[in-house]
Amino acid sequence: MGLLRRTLLAGSAAFAPLLSLIGCGPGSRQAIRHILPSVTDSSISLTCSLTQPVQALYVRIRNKGYVGRQCDSKGLHWSFVLEGLSPDTHYELQLLDSDDPVGEAWSLRTFPAEDVDADVLTLAAFTCAGGGDGFGFNGLQYFKPHSFRQHLFDELLSQSPDAVIAIGDHIYWDLRGGERPPLGRRRSALVRWVIGVYLKAKYGAFDRSLPLIGTANEAVLKRIADEQIADLYGTRFKSTPIYFVSDDHDYFENDDAEEDLVTFPADRFSREAHRAVADLYYPALPGSPSQELKRSFGILRYGSLFEAPLLDCAGFMTLDNENAVLIPHSVEDWLSARIEHSDATHLVVVPSHPVGWTAGKWREWYPDVVALAGFEGVVTNELNFDGATQGVLSANAQKYLWQIGWWEQHQRLLKMLAARSGSRFMLSGDIHAQGAVKVRRSGDYDLSLNPIVSVLTGPVSTSDATWPSFARGIPASQPEWLNTEIITPTSEVNGFALVTLTKQTATVTLHNCDGQCGGADGGSVENIIEFSVL
Repeated sequence: MGLLRRTLLAGSAAFAPLLSLIGCGPGSRQAIRHILPSVTDSSISLTCSLTQPVQALYVRIRNKGYVGRQCDSKGLHWSFVLEGLSPDTHYELQLLDSDDPVGEAWSLRTFPAEDVDADVLTLAAFTCAGGGDGFGFNGLQYFKPHSFRQHLFDELLSQSPDAVIAIGDHIYWDLRGGERPPLGRRRSALVRWVIGVYLKAKYGAFDRSLPLIGTANEAVLKRIADEQIADLYGTRFKSTPIYFVSDDHDYFENDDAEEDLVTFPADRFSREAHRAVADLYYPALPGSPSQELKRSFGILRYGSLFEAPLLDCAGFMTLDNENAVLIPHSVEDWLSARIEHSDATHLVVVPSHPVGWTAGKWREWYPDVVALAGFEGVVTNELNFDGATQGVLSANAQKYLWQIGWWEQHQRLLKMLAARSGSRFMLSGDIHAQGAVKVRRSGDYDLSLNPIVSVLTGPVSTSDATWPSFARGIPASQPEWLNTEIITPTSEVNGFALVTLTKQTATVTLHNCDGQCGGADGGSVENIIEFSVL
């Protein structure tokens, strides 16, 4: 009897965190799975999910109730837009199911008014946080465990940022036009079958002929995104505004161009999958050029101190030779006007795909591809996932289906920034690395008197098999058509960037670790690199 009692007590202790999460713990009211907010100077946007469905959900703020918009078919996912708020003001928010509180109240501050001189802004940014919780196969880990990523998030939040930018690849579930990821496509038929059975049993498979919401696809989508977003972020960012910029994997594809498959421009299913995940899990971007583009382009503005155009370089890319673009022409015009007319002290352009680096990937601004030394023919650079060196990065070989129009848009973008007086630089993600460069020459465009700083923020979830040096056989480096000055070397490390801005200064601090952050020893971020971008 004593042994049975001890066993039951041990089981209760083990399941206590889960019981608390789902609202079954002693005296617990917690039923919130995740909360992700964003703010402007006059509004709060909020996306959340619950562990139990409700027919209606409200948020109370200063004795005023706002009704939520149900985003799924079950009553688990809700979003709110609270407008007409006062700038630079702390608000207390409380979710309500009818008159009953859901979880605890929390605070959130709006930004200063756009014409107000804010004294200081602390901005954090990272990339590539998606992927299954510690997912691996055959001794290789593709994505870090949630415990690792959450430890990195907690380190970031300990710096008390005023805002956070999550740059691309919030989801990794590359379908290659099919119903589920063919992760073993370069392996034996037996390995492909085993992986396929595992993925289908755990997550299910999509029916690409059906809508994403209100069909069997919805359950599959939620199994994937609950793990990679809701369970990863939880409620830890509920008092810190966070802005999600999309990239290729958020459309449920890698940017592949091979003779038998080209994954972009995104097809109908990819666009619907991107939209469904965004609607269910995180707020739209503020300041978008149009309602239709609010999931891909927007503006982060903080008083008159800071402005950042946020740019999705995957979802609207085109294949049209010299007219091809990674950002639509209409958005490029909008961006040009923002850069030219912005009165912000610091302007930071945030493209999802980086300026200043190549890993030989297809959808890059640059023609560099991994090829044998001296080879000048056409190269299709597939993912290898074996760590074997396939050659060297070269712009002499021809990257299959690469578009010269992408480079020409890159040149126009740099000219826009160069024409701006005052502080301007770039933050970006996508390539699984961290570093910083000054672009001094781009093609025949001389920037040596006024170089443009570009920063790779650092990935969160990248593990053994997803570093460029393993997945592609070569680390990321500077493109052949650029002349750059290295501010800090490019390193395959997990981490994040912290940007501190005042009226007179702009400082970037790169926080990173060697893979042991949040490990068994509870280690913290180990390396900190600081530099000025002015």
